[in-house]
Amino acid sequence: MKTAHSDISPSARTAPNPLAEQFDSTEADVLALVVLWSAREPSRVGEVALLPAEYPVWLFGRDPEQPITESVQRTSAASGFADSEEVRPSSSSPASRAQGVVRFVRQRPDGVSSGEPPRALAGESISRLQLHMSHREEGLFTQNVGRCALLVNGQPTQAAMIHPGDTLYLRNQLLLLCIRRPIRLQPLRAYPRDRLRDFGIPDVDGMIGESPAMWHLRERLAACARSDQNVLVVGESGSGKELAAQAIHAMSVRRDKPLVADNISAIPSSLAVALLFGNKRNFPNPGMEERVGLIGAADGSMLFLDEIGDMPEEVQPMFLRVAERNGEYFRLGEEGRIRRSDFRLIGATNRPERMRYELKRRFQREIRVPSLNERKEDIPLLIRHLLEVQARQGDPNVLSFFDPQTQRPRVHPLLIEQLVRHTYVTNVSEVEFLLGHAMAESAGDVLTPIRGALPQQGRPMRPELAPHLPLHTAPLRRLVPAIPSPERAQQALDDAQGNVVRAAASLGISRHQLNRIIRRHALEKKRGPRSSSAISS
Repeated sequence: MKTAHSDISPSARTAPNPLAEQFDSTEADVLALVVLWSAREPSRVGEVALLPAEYPVWLFGRDPEQPITESVQRTSAASGFADSEEVRPSSSSPASRAQGVVRFVRQRPDGVSSGEPPRALAGESISRLQLHMSHREEGLFTQNVGRCALLVNGQPTQAAMIHPGDTLYLRNQLLLLCIRRPIRLQPLRAYPRDRLRDFGIPDVDGMIGESPAMWHLRERLAACARSDQNVLVVGESGSGKELAAQAIHAMSVRRDKPLVADNISAIPSSLAVALLFGNKRNFPNPGMEERVGLIGAADGSMLFLDEIGDMPEEVQPMFLRVAERNGEYFRLGEEGRIRRSDFRLIGATNRPERMRYELKRRFQREIRVPSLNERKEDIPLLIRHLLEVQARQGDPNVLSFFDPQTQRPRVHPLLIEQLVRHTYVTNVSEVEFLLGHAMAESAGDVLTPIRGALPQQGRPMRPELAPHLPLHTAPLRRLVPAIPSPERAQQALDDAQGNVVRAAASLGISRHQLNRIIRRHALEKKRGPRSSSAISS
């Protein structure tokens, strides 16, 4: 998604990192909290608070600039954790070296951050001093000393040991994720700053995320775009390999010519040679149209071949030759006429270990696209973006979950927690799949958690509960079915009266997958009484 505005002013581009200046720590990573949801300040989703061990104690609240009270000691004793001086009442200021105040900021690479000072988070039910956090060897010991109820990983508690990957929910106010983050994100050296947009908004290339993994990916893509070497993009299914290839092309000197792209695994073996290399008219069969071929069409530009590891065996020797001999090739029926195509090759695969060595060595560079499991803090931003895209398409089912005043989607924090704690297999399409389930089940104007709750990572479902939970509480990898036949997809559309979201949920696939089936087989989105209910593709 592209936007026409940017938050990167000339002064902000050279602004120092306000977080990094606070600490002299040389640690590569420190514990941190990321905002996943905020009832009072939804625009602050994605902001981070760094909690380096340089301050053994951290205080969180609306206004924690006050001495620690005896309630901290009482809470610790009641929980059975009281064993150190960290929980004794203190008359020292939180500004001392012993205590830090939890503040949140929009962390971006040095030279790109806004330069705004870190700020506390607001919330009607959050106490002036809500949480007392202390570093321990085994994690971050967190005590709830305020009036707002605390849930850690969905369980109510007054005190708990927090580790990276754990969620903290201050009921009806805030949802936070514990992660590890570097104090300072390295400055951008290759990535053009004019491609960035407001915090949390997709960049010019459509990539979403403020995590260190996404900033590293942007920098790697820009560096690869500067060269003219072949690139292999590696990543899990649905992680965004095609977006990465498009970004390389858009930042390269070849951007004036369109990117030529195709999924090599989707090309029938009998047509692969002709589609790749082209053929002269009436060859190999009478009546065949002349084809320039993908390689010829990419002359002066880039050729992106998705799932390149699944290239048909009979095509690989010819393709290896053109990739090695400065683009020399010939069309079918023109074996005596050598052609040359000045193209740059970008390949993508989710199974690099299965690629033949001869094919893999044609790529001088390799870029790995991180999965959602490696950047969980970006999931709330992705959820918002996916819902906004569907809303712009005019789908009334999605629009019913948007606040007419703020124009923001209304998503229950526990649904966000479910999706953040889920282990992903097909990444973005899997988020769409789960959002489709949530939309189909939500009765009001708020997207509510999926009934039965998705199993949390590392916590197997108790067998005695399994019969009472709906099917979608099983791990998703067991739920992904084979692509339905056109007949079955049409029946699901008919049953849902043209509502693509509900039809996709009944088929167990994402809305995006169903729309592709509709386009490919020219299925009919039959209209029921509410003729506008089908989602526009």
